[in-house]
Amino acid sequence: MINSSHHGLSFLLIFRISRVFKFFRFFKFIPGIEELVKGVQRAMKASVFVLFGLFVFNFIIAVLSSYLFKEISPDYFGNPLKSLYSIFKIFTIEGWYEIPDELSQNTDSLSEFLIKTYFVLILIVGGIIGLSLVNSIFVDSMVMDNTDELERKVDRLNKKIDFLVSVQNEKMEE
Repeated sequence: MINSSHHGLSFLLIFRISRVFKFFRFFKFIPGIEELVKGVQRAMKASVFVLFGLFVFNFIIAVLSSYLFKEISPDYFGNPLKSLYSIFKIFTIEGWYEIPDELSQNTDSLSEFLIKTYFVLILIVGGIIGLSLVNSIFVDSMVMDNTDELERKVDRLNKKIDFLVSVQNEKMEE
């Protein structure tokens, strides 16, 4: 416990937390960490536009959903910020069924069908297709360097095979 007479210097205890950063020195002992970091950087560069597009789509759907459902469910769609979080929650497929179920509790069967269809479409487009696209671009960019190295090895092997075939043909002609 901090003594009240030292309360003015208690902010210095925050610097003790910086010792946690010593842990990052152990990363240099992980084999291939440089390639992994380069792969993550490449993947982030490749997927930033898709992530931005997914965010814009999320924002548009959130504003539309806030306009449509703010009176029915102010807890989820009372303002665009709450709506943005609720739509993001649907995108991540985390409890996505709770929101349309709550919205359609006191509605007629046609409204219930339209509400659930609306959220299923959001789930499919944003949650399944959108996040799968981001994931596939990220993974593809991560392994791209590995593919380049394999292509170089195959090219070297093809050159060696061509050389051996030409040497064999020369010997057969003699």
